[in-house]
Amino acid sequence: MAPSVHAENSETKPLISVVMNGFNSAQYLPEAIESLLAQDFDHWELVFWDNCSEDESEQIVRDYQDKRIRFFRAPHRMPLAEGRNSAIKQARGAWLAFLDCDDLWASDKLSRQLARLANDKENSTVGLIYTRTMSFSSRGNEGETTYRYHGRPLPEGHILRQLLLEGNLIPIVSALVSREAYDHTGGIPNHITFAEDYWLFVAVAERFRVLCVQETCCWYRVHEHSATYRNKLASHTESLEVLERWGGTLAPGEFRARKAVYHTLIGIENIRSQGKIATGIFEILFRGSLRFLIRGAISTYLRMHVQRQRPYS
Repeated sequence: MAPSVHAENSETKPLISVVMNGFNSAQYLPEAIESLLAQDFDHWELVFWDNCSEDESEQIVRDYQDKRIRFFRAPHRMPLAEGRNSAIKQARGAWLAFLDCDDLWASDKLSRQLARLANDKENSTVGLIYTRTMSFSSRGNEGETTYRYHGRPLPEGHILRQLLLEGNLIPIVSALVSREAYDHTGGIPNHITFAEDYWLFVAVAERFRVLCVQETCCWYRVHEHSATYRNKLASHTESLEVLERWGGTLAPGEFRARKAVYHTLIGIENIRSQGKIATGIFEILFRGSLRFLIRGAISTYLRMHVQRQRPYS
């Protein structure tokens, strides 16, 4: 359990624990912290969990003379899920936010989420609030992270089915999770390394309602050094594990179709990043979905050559 402190101040504002896990993250780290310091909601703490970095990350964090910023160094190198869980054990807030070292928040991100919660008639049943998020890179704007919802509202309410059928719709940079909801999940399995956010959000959505701020409040940085970019195969494999864990809530046909999608993605990555051509082709032909493969190829082509944006990954 978290250390015992009051979750609210004298003005009854909830304390928000901002969890930041870092490993050799000095390049973009100051920008991320500055976007937190710029928040117009000030009742937060930063729990920075350093995964045995070998660069100047620790010094950058410690140079900020702000009592709300707390630095922890892992006793040994940890998978991301274990690091998230370890950081959350140090968190003292009623709500948990996640700001990775290369991402950015709008100055009203937290206040907008709390306002959305306050305006909900059944806010006691809410376990997660997220926001619309834009991707960006050294090239500039890369479009909406959840690009399928461009021009239409992102889902709210009981969204377990959407999360299972469409994948992770919730960028972790935008997520605000109640501590109660996190505790109900029992934490993230420590072996989950690249889909730890997806596991957490599905586990929360199983029991709690989800709200969304439909305006852009976050920016997700796309670059070749990010863990997701470099480990797509593991991410797809772990996402399949999430589907198999909760897939019993879907109709059998829906479950089989979605499972085939992940096998297709796994097959593609075996070919693309592992050089295992025979293994990848077998995965696609005998476990995957040719329909999804063709549709995905068309979608990627349109996104890259017509909309001039990065392919969705």
